[in-house]
Amino acid sequence: MNIYQIITDKVITQLEQGIIPWHKPWGGVATGAINYVSRKPYSLLNQILLGDRQGEWLTFNQIKNLGGSIKKGAKSSFVVFWSQVPITKTNEDGDEICVGTRPILRYYNVFHVNDTTGIPSKIVASEEPKHNPINKAEVMIYDYVDRESTLKFINDKPSDKACYSPAFDMVQVPMMEQFQEIGEYYSTAFHELTHSTMIKGRCDRKSDSSFHAFGSKEYSKEELVAEMGAAMLCSIAGIEAESVFKNSVAYLQGWLKAFKQDNKMIVYAASQAEKAVKYIINDNEE
Repeated sequence: MNIYQIITDKVITQLEQGIIPWHKPWGGVATGAINYVSRKPYSLLNQILLGDRQGEWLTFNQIKNLGGSIKKGAKSSFVVFWSQVPITKTNEDGDEICVGTRPILRYYNVFHVNDTTGIPSKIVASEEPKHNPINKAEVMIYDYVDRESTLKFINDKPSDKACYSPAFDMVQVPMMEQFQEIGEYYSTAFHELTHSTMIKGRCDRKSDSSFHAFGSKEYSKEELVAEMGAAMLCSIAGIEAESVFKNSVAYLQGWLKAFKQDNKMIVYAASQAEKAVKYIINDNEE
């Protein structure tokens, strides 16, 4: 029995025991888009209008009043709000009186704080809890990142998402301070770094055209590969926290339907995860 088979068997055993509630293992930042000055989140409609660009937004006047400026080439987005306009009529004395109001949809342009200069973000990661980095895990991450000339690893900014972008060959994860458990930070980082092995020139699990659609069978396979890869890398790094492993398996429960429809998926994912892990740790042994 090797580490890869042990992890595979553990995952299968846990999956067979039923649904485990998954929790997002990080916190410490406001989610979604918020107004820089009021600190209030925008409405659901405005969140949609602003796309998936989270964080702080300001109007032109707010930027000006705060002594900032807009970066050259930056483009604004717009948000909408309902304004009540008075309805008036003239009475018999010739005076205009208000008899009610009617709503009018208005809009105004806003800029993301990152598209300004002279205005620091107010979003900071939670100060507690603090963690001491795990040396072996750090070496595994940065040996891999340094070896891959185009790969970027971003973990120094408060964030509410963890992702890998094949287009930019970039992994982004929340800051270490945002995690309640240090093992969750490394599990999240290893998950996204496993995704980064999908491209041609590494392990080539991705078609040249585009990333697989969310919820598709191929997407489910890739998520399974990434999460099993993360579990394997955590084990190699000596991160054995049972809570981390259980949350990892709970994440996979979301794809359980796809697993049941294809009984070869776990075997496929385990072999691909092993291949990805060996690539990350630069293990050339067959």
